[in-house]
Amino acid sequence: MGELLGSIAFSLIVIAVIAGAWAWISTLFRKGAMALLGFDRVCVQQFETVLLYRNGRFEKALPPGRHRIRAGSRQLARIDRRPEVFRFAQGAVSADRIAINLVYVVRAQIVDPRAAFESTQNYRDEVSIRLQSVVKAVCSRKPRLEIQLDHQSFSNSAQKAASQVLRAIGCECLTFELLQVDSAGPIAELDHRRMGFAAE
Repeated sequence: MGELLGSIAFSLIVIAVIAGAWAWISTLFRKGAMALLGFDRVCVQQFETVLLYRNGRFEKALPPGRHRIRAGSRQLARIDRRPEVFRFAQGAVSADRIAINLVYVVRAQIVDPRAAFESTQNYRDEVSIRLQSVVKAVCSRKPRLEIQLDHQSFSNSAQKAASQVLRAIGCECLTFELLQVDSAGPIAELDHRRMGFAAE
């Protein structure tokens, strides 16, 4: 009976050793020798930056290439730095109190990955809101006729203002193109029409 128990115990030990050796060899082939010392391999693409946080605190930004980082309490945030296109159809009011509808396209890009990640939960939504605010502000300083006839001047002013505003969230306005401007009439007329509809 004692020999049987000893034989079973020996078999279990042999199985455990084989399983451990297999796990060790498997890790060695899949992740490399450094993985056995507690390091993970991280591959960063050419168009992105990976932010490394340890225990909730920023440690460093990993540039494109292969990196070995120590495993543990860490979080990786992959930030895509390729330019992104935003298209808007927006209403605004010109300096001479004319309601206008604008269609424009903006190319924006993340230039400070850490600021973009830490300053807002969704940087795309933040970019959209800030761009629309910039366009309203630029419209309020230009008469309707100038906006309609000189798209390039408006686009240049809007791009410059947008880059200043987006810098706070780690982004930059690369291009701003005003595609179309339609007049909706004086603000007073629109207000009267709305009041007429409300009365009806």
